[in-house]
Amino acid sequence: MPPKSNRLVASCLTIAEMPKDGLIELAFLGRSNAGKSSLINALTRSKMAHVSSNPGKTQRIHFYQMANWYLVDLPGYGYAKVSKTIRDEFGQAVEEYLSSRQPLIGGILVQDIRRDPEDEERQILQWASERNLFLAVVGTKLDRLNKTEQQNRIQRLEELYHRTIYPVSNRTGEGLNKVKEAIRGLGLTI
Repeated sequence: MPPKSNRLVASCLTIAEMPKDGLIELAFLGRSNAGKSSLINALTRSKMAHVSSNPGKTQRIHFYQMANWYLVDLPGYGYAKVSKTIRDEFGQAVEEYLSSRQPLIGGILVQDIRRDPEDEERQILQWASERNLFLAVVGTKLDRLNKTEQQNRIQRLEELYHRTIYPVSNRTGEGLNKVKEAIRGLGLTI
């Protein structure tokens, strides 16, 4: 079931269902339960994305209308509490979207700051690099670590990703303004 938000323009599994007006798109992608929907809600100060503790709640590609762009919430990869058939279906939709969507200018890779990147995250880095797209890595759940652990994890992830990490806590709001600045740097209003 798609989320109930007045900003939701389309909930899709095929390219044919996606908006055709050519507005710029920025995708939020990451592992199931990394905190994508919570981050979207925290950044927009709304409850437009449905948040669940069950991995795999987002099963379609959701397009949310922002001032001059679409925020695109993608289903998470990795473990999902759904059947393999459903997981394969939305996995294929995401792959098709990422490989062919012209208005897509980049992504926000959302990952639990306590985890190291795995093959899927490396594939996303490669995808963005090959298409010359913007990619910001946001490390969520910062509030679950003490200050020393936070610094260690930020340093570790920056070494592994070879780029700046945006550490955030969706719960306390720490770090959200820097993510907004990065998005505004693309000319997008948030």
